[in-house]
Amino acid sequence: MCAGRRNASMMDMNRTSTLLAAAAATALLAAPAGASAAGSTVVAGPLKAKGYDITLTATDNGASDDFTVSAAKTAGRSTQMHAWSFTSGVAVSVKGGKATIKGRLGRYGAIDATVKAGGATKGLVPKGCVGSPGSARKGALTGATKLALDTTFFKTLKPKALKAQILTGAGLDCAGGAKQQPGAKGLMLTHSADTADGSMMLTLMKDGGKVTQMAMRTDTAAATAPASVFHMITATTGASGLDAAGDLSSATATAAGPFFSGALSFTGEPSGTMASGTLSGTFTAKFDSIPAFTPAAGAEAMLMQQ
Repeated sequence: MCAGRRNASMMDMNRTSTLLAAAAATALLAAPAGASAAGSTVVAGPLKAKGYDITLTATDNGASDDFTVSAAKTAGRSTQMHAWSFTSGVAVSVKGGKATIKGRLGRYGAIDATVKAGGATKGLVPKGCVGSPGSARKGALTGATKLALDTTFFKTLKPKALKAQILTGAGLDCAGGAKQQPGAKGLMLTHSADTADGSMMLTLMKDGGKVTQMAMRTDTAAATAPASVFHMITATTGASGLDAAGDLSSATATAAGPFFSGALSFTGEPSGTMASGTLSGTFTAKFDSIPAFTPAAGAEAMLMQQ
């Protein structure tokens, strides 16, 4: 009997560690990224398509250049984002006010672009960030670019010219995040699932009277090579976005639209400041370019008091 309880406890600890690690990774992806001082970066866009702002980002990092296409759409206090990142097959060269981006992106298309920018000006440190903003040059990206992002929603885009900036020497840290106020009680409900197309994570976080709801799918790497692809929805709402019993034995959440819909319920077995249990309900993440996601009835989840 004691051995059985010990094994069950170890399984709960392992599952908790996995959920916490996944939740932390999700939070980092959602936070504004800090610019690296290692290389110069070209940011071009936005290109308007299907209600999204599509941005191209390319960094000259010597032997490890990278290129990312990101698409973001905001509605009220909700944002939906999709990103395709390439760490091979693309060569980026930045010299002063000139830059070239060349590469083949497999089934996702190709890029052969040039950026010509004006004189350098000192950048600004965005609110909430610390560090050096480096210098910025404004110009335009031109050339032949074909982005075959998918076959159902974005399809194929061929931008002719985009506004662009060349950023050099930036060393910003924008990942500090909002700090919890003293005395505030935080809650976090997490659920993860392996689907046929990738790993899904649903996270609901409550800080005082504010709730952030987040759903993210990281696509299966073998299926999306040479790109790394992820899709994310975030939304903020009031206390109804996550409400839990004092002993963490149950919780409810109402979706913050328009990219989330429905509601869910959690029932669990408390153990100190956390409870492991299951979900039920119709809470759904409504992605544009991939199928909607609804946790299966009885899906495992973890509720934690911070």
